[in-house]
Amino acid sequence: MAGQFRSYVWDPVLIVSQIVLMQNVYYGSLGLWLALVDWLLRGSPSLDQMFNAEILGFSTPSGRLSMMSFILNALTWS
Repeated sequence: MAGQFRSYVWDPVLIVSQIVLMQNVYYGSLGLWLALVDWLLRGSPSLDQMFNAEILGFSTPSGRLSMMSFILNALTWS
Protein backbone atom coordinates (compact mmCIF):
# COMPACT_ATOMS: atom_id res chain seq x y z
CA MET A 1 0.00 0.00 0.00
CA ALA A 2 1.44 3.33 -1.02
CA GLY A 3 1.39 6.36 1.24
CA GLN A 4 1.92 4.66 4.57
CA PHE A 5 4.59 5.67 7.06
CA ARG A 6 7.51 3.27 7.05
CA SER A 7 9.29 3.47 10.41
CA TYR A 8 11.42 0.41 9.68
CA VAL A 9 12.97 1.69 6.44
CA TRP A 10 15.85 4.18 6.38
CA ASP A 11 15.08 6.76 3.72
CA PRO A 12 18.07 9.05 3.07
CA VAL A 13 16.19 11.18 0.51
CA LEU A 14 13.53 11.99 3.10
CA ILE A 15 16.13 12.85 5.74
CA VAL A 16 18.15 15.10 3.43
CA SER A 17 15.03 16.84 2.14
CA GLN A 18 13.89 17.51 5.72
CA ILE A 19 17.29 18.98 6.58
CA VAL A 20 17.21 21.22 3.50
CA LEU A 21 13.65 22.33 4.27
CA MET A 22 14.48 23.21 7.89
CA GLN A 23 17.55 25.21 6.80
CA ASN A 24 15.42 27.11 4.28
CA VAL A 25 12.77 27.87 6.88
CA TYR A 26 15.37 29.00 9.43
CA TYR A 27 17.32 31.31 7.13
CA GLY A 28 14.17 32.58 5.43
CA SER A 29 12.58 33.60 8.70
CA LEU A 30 15.87 35.07 9.94
CA GLY A 31 16.04 37.16 6.78
CA LEU A 32 12.50 38.39 7.37
CA TRP A 33 13.31 39.32 10.99
CA LEU A 34 16.48 41.12 9.89
CA ALA A 35 14.58 43.04 7.22
CA LEU A 36 11.83 43.98 9.68
CA VAL A 37 14.22 45.10 12.42
CA ASP A 38 16.32 47.06 9.91
CA TRP A 39 13.21 48.72 8.53
CA LEU A 40 11.87 49.62 11.98
CA LEU A 41 15.16 50.98 13.28
CA ARG A 42 16.30 52.48 9.98
CA GLY A 43 19.31 50.21 9.67
CA SER A 44 21.07 49.30 6.46
CA PRO A 45 20.22 45.73 5.38
CA SER A 46 23.11 43.48 4.44
CA LEU A 47 23.78 39.77 4.04
CA ASP A 48 26.76 40.25 6.35
CA GLN A 49 24.29 40.54 9.22
CA MET A 50 23.32 36.94 8.63
CA PHE A 51 26.58 35.27 7.63
CA ASN A 52 29.51 37.30 9.01
CA ALA A 53 30.58 36.27 12.51
CA GLU A 54 32.52 39.50 13.08
CA ILE A 55 29.33 41.56 13.02
CA LEU A 56 27.61 39.46 15.68
CA GLY A 57 28.32 41.27 18.91
CA PHE A 58 26.91 43.91 21.17
CA SER A 59 29.66 46.50 20.55
CA THR A 60 28.18 47.93 17.32
CA PRO A 61 24.62 49.00 16.47
CA SER A 62 24.45 46.58 13.53
CA GLY A 63 25.63 43.78 15.84
CA ARG A 64 22.87 44.57 18.32
CA LEU A 65 20.30 44.56 15.51
CA SER A 66 21.56 41.22 14.26
CA MET A 67 21.53 39.69 17.74
CA MET A 68 17.99 40.97 18.30
CA SER A 69 16.91 39.32 15.04
CA PHE A 70 18.58 36.03 15.96
CA ILE A 71 16.81 36.05 19.35
CA LEU A 72 13.43 36.88 17.79
CA ASN A 73 13.93 34.10 15.23
CA ALA A 74 14.74 31.60 17.97
CA LEU A 75 11.67 32.64 19.96
CA THR A 76 9.50 32.39 16.84
CA TRP A 77 10.40 28.73 16.24
CA SER A 78 10.55 27.58 19.87
